Amino acid sequence: MGATGSCLHQPGSYLPSFVAVSGHEELRAKYRFRKVTGKDHTLLTREQFTDLLGPSPCTEGLFKYVDTDGDGTVSFNEIHKEITAFRSIKSPQAKLQVLYNFYDSDHDGKISRSEVADAMVVACGQALPKTQLEQLVNSTMEVFDADKDGFLNFSEFSTLMWTSGLELR
Repeated sequence: MGATGSCLHQPGSYLPSFVAVSGHEELRAKYRFRKVTGKDHTLLTREQFTDLLGPSPCTEGLFKYVDTDGDGTVSFNEIHKEITAFRSIKSPQAKLQVLYNFYDSDHDGKISRSEVADAMVVACGQALPKTQLEQLVNSTMEVFDADKDGFLNFSEFSTLMWTSGLELR
């Protein structure tokens, strides 16, 4: 039912902050963050985040992923910890787990048909006609939902990604 792979990174589970980000990089990032939020503000709203990155399903998914405390805003610390954690990941399997967690937008440990549809829109970089999107989701689920439970678990998602030619270095 849920993910079958070990979860090496969940939103909110962080590696030490010294991994993969230098002090200079952190200071520059803090400066840029404050430039966007204003010197007296320490949080980015969903709207500010979307304005910075542009409206898209990917932006919405990224916001949900980085908003680890679920308060509807993101702090510098939340962004810093997620970037640090991702940059420190070396194995392709662990990077694949991060992608799985990203696409599992409701964080229930499995990827639903609607989450597959959202992932396809992100991958295509544009909105697809509804009938075409439904056909893609149906054929994807038919081929990769091995246990036919209507969801992709981590193993099934991994098969889909490796079959698609995804390279995670």
